[in-house]
Amino acid sequence: MQTVYETIVHDHDLRFVGLAIGICALSALTGSAIAQYSMKADVSKQRGWLILAAIIAGLGVWSTHFTAMLGYRRDLDIHFDLIVALLSLLLTGAFTLAGGLILHGRERGLLAGAIAGVGVAVAHFVDMHALRLGGIVVHDHLTSALAIAVGLVLTAGAGHLLVRWKDQIFAWPAAAALFAAVVSLHFIAMSGVTIVTVAAPVELDGWIASVDELATMVVAVFLFMLGAAITYTWHSERLSRATAEEQRRLIQTLETLRETQDHHRAYVELNPQIAWVADPKGNVTEIAPLWEELVGLPREAGCGAGWADVVHPDDLPSVEQLWGAAIDAEDPERADVRYRLRMADGSYRWFRARAKPRRDAAGKVVAWYGSLEDVHEQVQGEDALRASEERYRLASRATSDVIWDWSFEEQRATWAGAYKKVLGYPELKDRTDRDWWLDRIHPEDRPRVLTSQSAALEGGAAYWHEEYRFRVASGHWIEIRTRCVIVRNDDGQPVRLVGSMLDITQQKTAEAELNWAAHHDPLTKLPNRTLYQERKRVAIDAAKQDGHCVALIVLDLNNFKELNDTLGHAAGDRVLENTAERLLGSLPEKATVARLGGDEFAIILPELATPNAYAGPMDSVSAALAEPILFGDLRVPVNFTAGVAIWPRDGDDPAELLIAADLALYAAKEQMPGTVLEFTPSLKGAAERRSNMLKLARQALEEDRIIPFYQPKIDLRTGRVMGWEALLRIRSLNNEILPPSEIAAAFLDSEIAVQLTDRMFARVFTDIADWQAAGINPGRIAVNVSAADFRQNALADRLQSHANVAGQSLSAIDIEVTETVLIGQLGPEVSRMLRELRTLGVMVALDDFGTGYASLTHLQEFPVDVIKIDRSFIERIDASDPKATAVIDAVLQMAKRLGMQTVAEGIETVEQARYLRARGCSIGQGYLFDRPLPAADVPRTLSAQSKGQWEFLRLHRP
Repeated sequence: MQTVYETIVHDHDLRFVGLAIGICALSALTGSAIAQYSMKADVSKQRGWLILAAIIAGLGVWSTHFTAMLGYRRDLDIHFDLIVALLSLLLTGAFTLAGGLILHGRERGLLAGAIAGVGVAVAHFVDMHALRLGGIVVHDHLTSALAIAVGLVLTAGAGHLLVRWKDQIFAWPAAAALFAAVVSLHFIAMSGVTIVTVAAPVELDGWIASVDELATMVVAVFLFMLGAAITYTWHSERLSRATAEEQRRLIQTLETLRETQDHHRAYVELNPQIAWVADPKGNVTEIAPLWEELVGLPREAGCGAGWADVVHPDDLPSVEQLWGAAIDAEDPERADVRYRLRMADGSYRWFRARAKPRRDAAGKVVAWYGSLEDVHEQVQGEDALRASEERYRLASRATSDVIWDWSFEEQRATWAGAYKKVLGYPELKDRTDRDWWLDRIHPEDRPRVLTSQSAALEGGAAYWHEEYRFRVASGHWIEIRTRCVIVRNDDGQPVRLVGSMLDITQQKTAEAELNWAAHHDPLTKLPNRTLYQERKRVAIDAAKQDGHCVALIVLDLNNFKELNDTLGHAAGDRVLENTAERLLGSLPEKATVARLGGDEFAIILPELATPNAYAGPMDSVSAALAEPILFGDLRVPVNFTAGVAIWPRDGDDPAELLIAADLALYAAKEQMPGTVLEFTPSLKGAAERRSNMLKLARQALEEDRIIPFYQPKIDLRTGRVMGWEALLRIRSLNNEILPPSEIAAAFLDSEIAVQLTDRMFARVFTDIADWQAAGINPGRIAVNVSAADFRQNALADRLQSHANVAGQSLSAIDIEVTETVLIGQLGPEVSRMLRELRTLGVMVALDDFGTGYASLTHLQEFPVDVIKIDRSFIERIDASDPKATAVIDAVLQMAKRLGMQTVAEGIETVEQARYLRARGCSIGQGYLFDRPLPAADVPRTLSAQSKGQWEFLRLHRP
């Protein structure tokens, strides 16, 4: 017998030894990795991976042995019996597979590894039997036994390590042990082999392979194992990526769970019910903060069994008995009990405690979740109801209640009260069964009634009530409200129902009418804004499911206010009613038409296949509204402007979509009235600019940065300053003076516009007081007012209040109004307020005359003292525009005949001033004379003109 070292060095070609060790290492690593993965894979895939691991292990043992044998004793002419070699491969695989099955079934690593080791040993000695050479193979029994022992110990260790390392990334210790087992067993056993040469020739019968042929087979086996290793590596990489993605999702899920826990915690703290949690043995582990507030003890005092300390002594025994029975039950479902709790002030209140167990996957209770609900008033009501039950039965004879009493034991109901009057069935004087009652409940309501009643009876409720339709003796259906008390025995089982039936048909009708009125416009009978919002939400939710689009169209009637003012509200109502009828008749059945208020309508078009599919229905709307509406002998034309927004293109949220449609409508009315305009993202920019203007106006008001600048008004005959117009300016944070165009949107906002006017009046009266204190008479000061100032019906009081604060009168104040204020819906009120102001000494100027729609009729109806000719006419004097000068001449002649002053705005050249003076214009205003000045510069300007610098003689220069 040689040593292992001598055997390897002297009897083997070291190149083949190295190759055998490499093949053994590859098979051990690959086989161990696949075996480890088979223990983690799904049950349906475990067997396949286990078989592959057994094949890799068997091939590894086989190829390790025969690769080493290729380099063994090159002096011998060695051949190999393939039948015996294949038998060794099958035996190795079988033992390895058997060990794997034990490993998967019971995870007994040592036993599984030992069985696999037996396979390695068997394979080695069977392989030795496959040798065909010119000699006899003699084994040293002691060495063979040592080799087998070492192999079994190492393979058993490999199995044990595989089990211990199965959850790690790679069980490399198991692979190392398996590698050591195969290599050690082979070379230790080979050190005990002696070849006794004989002269007899080698028998080569059967499937015999030469060294070269066996080498080819070994190479094929090696390539197969290499392919298996590459395949497993690729699969592991793919699995690793999938695991990483799963880990990312898990982290995201945990974050969502954390947020959910925060939401739940906030809900528990705000919930009027007191939530609590107990362990499987019934010891309270958590309790909501409200418990501490009610009983006056810290929450920790209620944990464990501490909650029992505040239970009423009379109730505690039954509560503990019921709770203990629920905990000890083999299959607990729920616990439900009522008892009294001692409050922080020492009084007791009734509470209802309900709990339900939570189970794990095996069905074992892991926790109890419960709540405490304050039912004090309910218990008091039950007591009062039971005490007065007989009194009610007697009193009900004088009412319209039908009284019934159902016995579970007898399965019969007795009837009393007004059953003849309400139901009309004479047979109710006798007892009836349950089918009699069920047969007369409306078939559509019957399932709901039975479900509701069963839930109350089985859920331990003390009351049951329901509303349903019931057929009376005449065959008609009436609406019934049934209420009853559920009388239970000591075991909590219902034994009796005592209740009433009340005819609520008229009430239901009234409720239906009220509900309709709450969701519809009384004039047009269309859905109102409330129902419109609900229909919009439903349409968008449906579109999310089926992938369709929803069009939201907001529609305004053009010049509707003027129609009301000229023809009256009856004509306006007729237009609104007829418009509603035409909209309904021109749109698809699934469309919703709503009136949002005034002359504003909204249309919801659901289930659109494309965003542009709304065009067809809108063409139908346009055609339907094209015909004038008849009102008496008049034919009233109907024009509209519409804004369109498409879900989900223009907004995902219903409110956001409505804003988009409103922006489109607003832009259409501003840019091209009478058209249908789709929302575009650029409209948001316009809305943002408007919002910024409103924000700037509010900030300027809050920080007192609204100031008047004064532009002089010149007497064109004398060249003297005879008054000023106060023009609004904004002082920025860096002291820059901004024009009113920076807050143009604020003048259209009723609230802000009034605040701006008040601020201007306050400033103007203060400036007048300061000038007068300095001995300066500035003349009359004109201030612009808006339509919003007239809507408050207190313009005169507001002006007088500002004047009083500064110690001034209104006799030096002019107010300037535009034509739109006079001809608007507030016309009569405007006239009244203007006359009231004139009695206080205020003069009224009509601003921007000639650019609007004011007529001579309006000038006669309204108290106007001054007409201001708009600068758009003045600036065309230099161009000798005959139309402009004709308008100017006409206005001047008209003002002269009406006894009104005229003011020409925007004079910038001497020629313009000469022309206007020659035509009899009273007053001029413009850059020719001076730009708007701050209040501090007014005295200096007046002083300069008093020295002759503004004498009108310069207008005569050539």
